[in-house]
Amino acid sequence: MNARDHGVAAGVLTTAVLLAGAAARRENARRLASRTNGFSPSVRTDDGVRLHVEVADEVDAPTVVLVHGIGVSAEMFDPQWTALRSRARVVRYDQRGHGSSGWAGGRGATVAELGHDLGQVVDQLGGNGPVVVVGHSMGGMAVLALAAERPELFGTRIAGAALMSTRAAPLDGAERASTPITARARTGLSTGGAWLLWLVAPLVGAFRPFRTRPGRRLLRWQLFAGDPPEDAARALTGMWADTPVGVLSAYLRSLATYDQRPAVAALRTVPVLVLAGTSDRTIPTRSAPRMAAQIGEGAELVLVEDAGHLVNDTHRDIVNAALGALLDRVQAGVGD
Repeated sequence: MNARDHGVAAGVLTTAVLLAGAAARRENARRLASRTNGFSPSVRTDDGVRLHVEVADEVDAPTVVLVHGIGVSAEMFDPQWTALRSRARVVRYDQRGHGSSGWAGGRGATVAELGHDLGQVVDQLGGNGPVVVVGHSMGGMAVLALAAERPELFGTRIAGAALMSTRAAPLDGAERASTPITARARTGLSTGGAWLLWLVAPLVGAFRPFRTRPGRRLLRWQLFAGDPPEDAARALTGMWADTPVGVLSAYLRSLATYDQRPAVAALRTVPVLVLAGTSDRTIPTRSAPRMAAQIGEGAELVLVEDAGHLVNDTHRDIVNAALGALLDRVQAGVGD
């Protein structure tokens, strides 16, 4: 390749990066304009990121904080937002880089930082009564990261927790490796792949892969099991398609080395719901009983038959009932 060819290639890459950035900014502005559900304060994090938050405080009751996972927004909790607000203060927010929240770039894209953000949401908007934190997928990991950073909150400020479609152990199966050397090698490979994706993300993002028909099919296969409700499938795959590839790839770097197994012990002081679908293709179902066993007698394990990763949207009645039962346990404990 001669100098002219190098120049053309560089120009194409630069154009792709600029187009991807412009598209992401337009999409974020559109999302921000459309979010009017509930009272909408904001939380400014320690590093200056503004988190978009919605609060339904129609009743004087425990506060439920809903924490979503990668690639979606707080709107993924619409079924729970509607069902719980008659018996709890409900707080939901967009994680940094998602939905209508700000983004500090890859430097803040870690599970530990998400846990720190959750702590700030609880501190600023948790109300005066007990708080129940509900995390789905990477949101559940944020709950565990908060437990690792501030274990003293659990059993005092935080009176209950729900971990849905999530896990405490490494995502790539390193915990099942036969030796520590093999585990480190597997984690190293997954980390390398995540870094590579992050490097090429601007170019990939310019083509908006999850807006294509193959991309949408892949998302449906990954996130759901069987035939999901069409409204849920369209909305949730749309959230994924709207999330910049650079944001997704930045978080994958952290997920590649994620391990919060020691933090699970902090949850033994509160009632916990551990819930998963039996057909989850994103996080193996076996992670749920392992976490429940590690937590012990305070954990209720609910496995939803034939449900995929986004179980709270496809099997909303079962999930809402399980969360209601968790609230009953929390309120009974507070009243003792």
